[in-house]
Amino acid sequence: MGKNRKDLGATFILLLPGLLLLGAFIFLPLMQTILWSLFRQEVFGGPQRFVGFTNFQEIWGDDTFWLALVNNIQFGILSVVLQVGMGLVLAALLDRGVRRLKVVYRTIIFAPIVVSTAAIGLLWSLFLDPNIGPIQDWLAMLNIPHPRNGILGDPDSALYGVIFVGAWQYTGFMMVILLAGMQSIPEELYEAARMDGCKHIRSFFHITLPLIRNVIVTAILLTVISAFKVFDLVYVLTNGGPGTATEVLASYIFRNAFEFSNIGHANAMSVIFLGIALAFGFVQHRLTRRW
Repeated sequence: MGKNRKDLGATFILLLPGLLLLGAFIFLPLMQTILWSLFRQEVFGGPQRFVGFTNFQEIWGDDTFWLALVNNIQFGILSVVLQVGMGLVLAALLDRGVRRLKVVYRTIIFAPIVVSTAAIGLLWSLFLDPNIGPIQDWLAMLNIPHPRNGILGDPDSALYGVIFVGAWQYTGFMMVILLAGMQSIPEELYEAARMDGCKHIRSFFHITLPLIRNVIVTAILLTVISAFKVFDLVYVLTNGGPGTATEVLASYIFRNAFEFSNIGHANAMSVIFLGIALAFGFVQHRLTRRW
């Protein structure tokens, strides 16, 4: 009994620094955000007035909030299609299609993820600029219809331009995750399939995909969560514009807090944002346990 108490005390002492950090940088700000969502405060350091759930009621009638949520949903769906879809194809090619220079190709495709998102945003904003960027000229040479104000300057195409840039950056990351899952599959299964006359395409659908479904689910959920948290790419490329065409939840929360000085409204949206993140975490936990 005494030994167990000593072990418990030693465990607590070892965990104490981590618990203090979690409390100071995660749980304390979280509780403060939930508390401030119940108050009306115009500027930082200004007087606070308790309003209860009024901030949440105002969000219900805030059209821009729902537009930002829809944009996040579109961002998530198209990001899954582009990032996970292309990552799966590239991983399959590197796993069983490419025979030479696999490391070189993998490094080149993975390289954008190690570059800061702000730098990538600035780079692509120059590429997509209608005056100095080459994208407009390439589209014109190919006789492809393109907006006069550029892809990022047109409300109908700006969101898709941001989604494309995000996919360009993160597809390599998804490829590496999926490739790791594919390389964990025993080679004997493919050899047995070849002896039974199963070609590469059939092996992919009947062996590879079923055995990496947990990895695919994880990649999809990571992509969706990342799409809902997107901020820096939108801020650098469009700042939520033109108008509110590319406004997402994170950028709208930032705008309410630091541009509109509506602190209570921003905190209430942050609480809703937290609920969405927890829901995705719960879904991921259930799916990974089930499969």
